[in-house]
Amino acid sequence: MSLTLLHLSDPHLDGGEARADRLRSVLDLMPASRRPDAIVVTGDVADHGAEAEYDQFRRIMADRGPWIAAPGNHDDPARLGGDGPVTSLALKGLRVIALDVTVPGQDHGRLRPDVADLAAEHAAGAQATVLAFHQPPLVLGHSYIDSMRLRNPDAVEALIERIGTVAAVLCGHAHTPGAAVFAGVPLLLAPGIVSALRPDPDHRPLTSGDVPPAAALHRFDGAAVTTTFHSAA
Repeated sequence: MSLTLLHLSDPHLDGGEARADRLRSVLDLMPASRRPDAIVVTGDVADHGAEAEYDQFRRIMADRGPWIAAPGNHDDPARLGGDGPVTSLALKGLRVIALDVTVPGQDHGRLRPDVADLAAEHAAGAQATVLAFHQPPLVLGHSYIDSMRLRNPDAVEALIERIGTVAAVLCGHAHTPGAAVFAGVPLLLAPGIVSALRPDPDHRPLTSGDVPPAAALHRFDGAAVTTTFHSAA
C-alpha cells in the first residue's frame, strides 16, 4: 500500500469568494504528478452551518477526486451530508473513517459510544485505517484551543485499540499544523485554511488576510506515514 491523502481543515466557508478562494488555493497546490488519492477535510467546512455554504463547498470539490469530510463545531452535520455520524472511504488497502465528535451548541468534542461502535464496524476487514475528526483529543499547551479539545480522549484510545489497524489519526480545529503520538499512533493536525493560530493564547487566531492558507499531505507506505505541510503563499 502506497498512497497520499491531502488533509484540509477549517475553511469556514461563508458564501463569499474570499474564503472560497483560500480553499481553492490549497486544493490547487499539488501538481498533477502529486495528485492525492483522496482529500480529507476535518471539519468546520461551513462557518454558519448554512445550506448555501455546503452548496458552495460541493461546487468547489466537484471533479477534485474522492473526498470525505467530518463535521466541526461550526457545522450542521445533517447538511454536511453522509450516512449518519460515521462515514468511510475505501482506498486500495486504506480505509478513511470520518467521525462526528461534535457536541451540539458547544465548541469542545466528545466521542459517543454509538459513534465508536459504528467506527469499529466501518473498520472491519480493512488492512489499515485512518480516523478523521475535528477536535484533537490531547492538550496542545495553548489554553485557547485546549479549552475546546475533545474531552474524553480515553474513548478514542479505546477505539484505536479496538480497531487494531489504525495507521494515523487526523484532526483539525486548532488552525495550526501539529504532530504527536497518541495511543501509539501518529496524530496529525492540518493547518487552518481560513486563519492561523497565534502562539499567544491571549489573542484570537490570525485573520485570513495575515497568513496564507495551508494543508497537510500524508504519504502512507505500509505502516509508515510521512507528513509534509504546504502553504499557498
